[in-house]
Amino acid sequence: MSADHESKRDARASADYSYEAFGREFFEQSVTRERVENALSNLAGNAIDFGPRKAGPAGLASISATGEVGAPRVERVPGKRVRFAVTIPIRLQLVVRLAGHDHRFDGELGAHLTLTAMARAPLKIFIDVPAPTEKDVDVDVEAQGLRASVLDVVADVDGELRRFVARHIGREIEKPKIRDMREIDVAARLHKDRG
Repeated sequence: MSADHESKRDARASADYSYEAFGREFFEQSVTRERVENALSNLAGNAIDFGPRKAGPAGLASISATGEVGAPRVERVPGKRVRFAVTIPIRLQLVVRLAGHDHRFDGELGAHLTLTAMARAPLKIFIDVPAPTEKDVDVDVEAQGLRASVLDVVADVDGELRRFVARHIGREIEKPKIRDMREIDVAARLHKDRG
């Protein structure tokens, strides 16, 4: 057998590709960190309003907050599935009204999501995003210079802020514009390209 013939056979063998390997590589190339960021980019800049709500002992205080959703941070999760960890930052300006005085401070929240690329029939890729729960939301409040009574009010409302943000993000990811970006109809795109 000639060296040229062996070289051609080796080239053909390296070009052979199992359906499973092709499908895996197709998912890896179709669902990238950049594409996930792009699909979620519509969340950034959205206003978020909370309250006013009664808070603290006997509801003597009220708390309200305004802010906006920041640009999601996306990281690939190692493993067999095409999966991403997403953190959606939210900056809030909180106002606690207690004994006729407004106390202002900043809050940093982070909603954590896990996105998984799923195969769906007929020939679709769907990005599954379970809605976050309050356990998926971190709250960090700048508390410098605040009296203990104000901090008690903030601690009282912490869980409510987490639930509110989880519901808000859950509604946002189900909006038609974002939901449409979470589904890639591969068959339709192939047929369109055949045109």
